[in-house]
Amino acid sequence: MDSSQTTKMYPWKEIIPRMEEIRAEATDQFIAAWKNAQSRRTHDFTWHETMGYVIVKRDDAARRMVLSPRGPELLTEMGLVFDPGSVSTHPQDPGAADWDIAAAGPAAEAAETRWRPAHARFALRCEPPYLRAFSLEHLALQTTQCLRERRRILKSRLDPDEMLLSISQFPLLGTGTYIDHQGAPNGPLLRSQLLPDICLNSQPPFTLEIGGIVDRRGVVPYTGVPVFRDTNTVWPFIDEDLPADPYKGGILAQPCESNRDSACVMGNSTVVTATPSAAAAPADLNANGLPSDALWDARLNSQPPPLSRPLLLEPPSNKNCVLLDSPLFGIGSGGVLRVTLCAADLDEARSLHDQLAPISAIMAALTAATPIVKGHLVNRDCYWDVQCSTVDDRSAQERGIVPLTTAKGTLLKSRYGSIDMYLGPDETRADPAFRRVYNDCHFTYDKESFWKMKEDHGIDSLLALHVSRLFVRDIHYASENMLGAGDAGSAMSGQEHFKRFLGCSRQNICLYPPNKCTSSGWEVEFMSLEAQLTDAENAAFITFIVLLSRVIISYRLNLYLPISLMDQNMARSQRVNAAGEQLFFFRRDVFGGRDGKSNGSGSISKRANLAPSRNIKSTSTGAERGKRGMNCSGVYTKAEYVELSVDEILNGSEAFGVTGILNIIFTYLSTMRLEYDVEQALRRQLLLVKRRASGKLCTLATWMRNFVRTHPEYQNDSVVSQSINYDMLRAMNDIEEGRVAAPELLG
Repeated sequence: MDSSQTTKMYPWKEIIPRMEEIRAEATDQFIAAWKNAQSRRTHDFTWHETMGYVIVKRDDAARRMVLSPRGPELLTEMGLVFDPGSVSTHPQDPGAADWDIAAAGPAAEAAETRWRPAHARFALRCEPPYLRAFSLEHLALQTTQCLRERRRILKSRLDPDEMLLSISQFPLLGTGTYIDHQGAPNGPLLRSQLLPDICLNSQPPFTLEIGGIVDRRGVVPYTGVPVFRDTNTVWPFIDEDLPADPYKGGILAQPCESNRDSACVMGNSTVVTATPSAAAAPADLNANGLPSDALWDARLNSQPPPLSRPLLLEPPSNKNCVLLDSPLFGIGSGGVLRVTLCAADLDEARSLHDQLAPISAIMAALTAATPIVKGHLVNRDCYWDVQCSTVDDRSAQERGIVPLTTAKGTLLKSRYGSIDMYLGPDETRADPAFRRVYNDCHFTYDKESFWKMKEDHGIDSLLALHVSRLFVRDIHYASENMLGAGDAGSAMSGQEHFKRFLGCSRQNICLYPPNKCTSSGWEVEFMSLEAQLTDAENAAFITFIVLLSRVIISYRLNLYLPISLMDQNMARSQRVNAAGEQLFFFRRDVFGGRDGKSNGSGSISKRANLAPSRNIKSTSTGAERGKRGMNCSGVYTKAEYVELSVDEILNGSEAFGVTGILNIIFTYLSTMRLEYDVEQALRRQLLLVKRRASGKLCTLATWMRNFVRTHPEYQNDSVVSQSINYDMLRAMNDIEEGRVAAPELLG
């Protein structure tokens, strides 16, 4: 990459005195974007995907795989000129240029791919050059080919002993020898006892973000990942790579000279909660025990005290866990799969944001691909919670460990995590399906920016709350342009301040305002998918998300459930074989509630045991269970939310009166009058999702776990050795290239 760019970047410690100024400018930028969007025409629906890859180097003689830190070198070869001070690249609006992706074909599109670096030197990211117009023919016939052609271009630049894998995390990262030219840990950039600085991209945005996370928290975040207990696993398991105390071992960050807990100032924030307090009158609570809309409004306009029961997060114990000690374990170090949906207008974007959020846990379970962390089988299949923990920059005050003195408030979640609230409809456009009591969890927002948006500029309460949540956190670095020290016209989108705050709060569903440079509209990004091994799998899940977004809008689906239940679903989705063995809270009738009446009692029906319905043994018939419920109490016919397996949520269940998301999508396709080859191609893509949900195909995490546990060198001790890892990654590469069949994974 071109290092001649001279944009000066300032770290977190140096911008603390100007943080409130940056917040104010970010607020103004969002207000300007919101106002500009009010007068713009409705956009056609477009979308794009973001893919990430990991470069792996193999040593066949030693039967060893290591990461290759040649990512920046490859991007330079492909002509990327990277400006550290610019806002991240974004696909252009195809209407702004004479470009037709569908007509151009996969090869032409791949040749124009927007490649970009990641935080790790061994990882790369890419996006299409232009936003894709919604075309079922393109989804069916070109999506897979586009991904394959893009991978082919990148592979052509690799050395003969290198491989390109779309995996969420390298299995041995952090243990033994795992990267070419590894060097010693405890470098000045990462300050990690596990990862040397060669792992980190040396460009300022990446080094400053990692450093900002560490500095703001006061210590490198420790993350404990529970070990999978096999028959010969030493128990209790002790990770001896790191001391149990994160303040030992030389990783304590230097204290901030400002002597402040963070850049936050008390008095400009408040906590919103939909959890009833002890003083709440019974009349203020609805049938679910949740506060009424009137009580919710009263609390919004009050100044409640900090949380009465703050979240106490002590450093994780190294007992029965593998320990990670760097944000790089969770940010920019593995393959990614994200789908961004460019809505017609803000109303559609709000609907997509809310309705896709409850499905995010289901898709996390279905795409689970990370059963190995730091050379050990772990007791989870997804990497979502690990990622969220490793980049957690909350100070001790914000985590509730010490009393609040200078921080804006107690923050219950990391800067990465599930959404805090639904957006609901604009206050001028009623949607009977939405009830504000669904926002039943604590969150803190910046009071000053909230009232500026709401009272001074007329932005509705829910959208203003959503945006002002961002401003209780700090950004980790700023360019000279942001601070007014550089050329104001250089690469500025007019939204750089706001986008920095967006980058500090990445959630399972993200909302982005219209992009001034690319002319795109309001966007919603689906974040909880894990990258899959093959292009066909990735294309199938891309197709599912894009089609689901169209079904949500066309059929006005109602997938709302309380945020607290969605958080429980996200936790369950991380567990081993969650796609086959876990139950998830889900709305029983996804068509009900739009008439302003509840389609149930509002109660929650729980099953007697956590197992998918196909494995439940009961003396009653399926029809009786659907009619009376597992406990024969008649709850299922009235319950608004029920516990369902992934199979029942996606494929439906007659016994429980559930239509099934895939069945709705198939119905949608049947009404589109498609060409035979297009419809069949779409159905083949969705068949992979359908069969994985039903358990006929396994997740990549299950495949990897089974490979390790059946390997002849495996000692049933949870340890994944270099040779086992070598054989597994070679097999995975052979499957991706089509040299080896994997019917249990791909059918």
